[in-house]
Amino acid sequence: MTVHKYVIVGGGQAAASACEGIRQIDSSGSILVITDEEYLPHQRPPLSKSYLAGKAGLDKVMVHDESYYAENNIEVMTGVSATRISRRGRKVALDSGSTVEYEELLLATGGRAWRLPLSGAELPGVFTLRTIENSDAIRAAAEEAEEAVVIGGSFIGCEVAATLTQLGVHVTMCFLEEYPLQAVAPPELGGHIREIFEDEGIRVIPTMRPERIVGDERIEAVHLENGEVVACDMAVMGVGVRLNTQLARDADLDLTDFSAIAVDEMLRTSDPHIWAAGDIAAWPDPHYERRLRVEHWDVARAQGEQAGRNMAGASEPYTVVPYFFSDIFDLSFEVWGDLVDWDQTVTRGSLEEESVSYWYFRDEILVGVLALGRPDDERDPMEQLVARGLKYDDVAEALQDTDQSLDDLM
Repeated sequence: MTVHKYVIVGGGQAAASACEGIRQIDSSGSILVITDEEYLPHQRPPLSKSYLAGKAGLDKVMVHDESYYAENNIEVMTGVSATRISRRGRKVALDSGSTVEYEELLLATGGRAWRLPLSGAELPGVFTLRTIENSDAIRAAAEEAEEAVVIGGSFIGCEVAATLTQLGVHVTMCFLEEYPLQAVAPPELGGHIREIFEDEGIRVIPTMRPERIVGDERIEAVHLENGEVVACDMAVMGVGVRLNTQLARDADLDLTDFSAIAVDEMLRTSDPHIWAAGDIAAWPDPHYERRLRVEHWDVARAQGEQAGRNMAGASEPYTVVPYFFSDIFDLSFEVWGDLVDWDQTVTRGSLEEESVSYWYFRDEILVGVLALGRPDDERDPMEQLVARGLKYDDVAEALQDTDQSLDDLM
């Protein structure tokens, strides 16, 4: 049995950042990273954009190269799954039959892409996107395809639709919402995104779900609920993820109602020697006074680093305002805060000029902002204003006035 001071289960951004956080505090304690993927810890945003498009290689997907781990006394076990945690003995059993012992353990297991349980969903040519292998397979299929169906109107669906279009594939999108990105975009912005998609040649079918997928040896068409049959050579489902929290469940760690791992402000689970970060972690956010869970790169990066620091003894609460970004065609979005639930917005700037920000309020309190093409000097104030949770009546009028600096509102 091998013994490590720190063991990290997971191969994404949170795992890589945790290594950095640990080494900021502890320069020598042994670190073991266990990932069931065949690659070093990597980030996922390029998999639907630059890497999928063939514009970036694997070196742009990896967070660190091999030399980083060698130079920092970090062992990475790839292609190995953790199967069980023994909390009393502080041991992790592996599918290889071996066992590792830890002093501090981080769970950064992320999620797996959800495949709709449709007839024909397992046909060759029907893809989900979560891993490097998924992205490779989609790009290979796109080289031969003329028609593709993208199921889902979230960021993954929109990014994949845009990338496939740029690869020369004609795309049809279908989703349940009234417009793309409806979960976070006001109707005005959602309509603008749809217009851009249609101008780029994408056929958009909103408020429509697929009924079944048909084909003899591989996909040939997607049947929609309205009876329409969309012929295609490939399909990509971008319909969300299911969290990889079975390890935590089997170890009797506290979970939320939605199968996330409940952590405290230090990102520690209900076991004082087990931590969690990234997609799977639901933390008590000080800005909103409730638990949040966010499936985005920057949260995984920031939480991984903070969890690593705290595993090594830092004892610092996680207080970062959630942030994420996306690039779709020439649109670059940035979002700060929590856009899960909002009831009114304030607009600053011009959507026609693609220099606009939307300020989101819930119960008269500022909870988030989405920015598109705004000046760089507004970025820091955006984050700080969201963190302060200002009242609608105090800031709404000023936010709409682009002649008034956001710094003045601080």
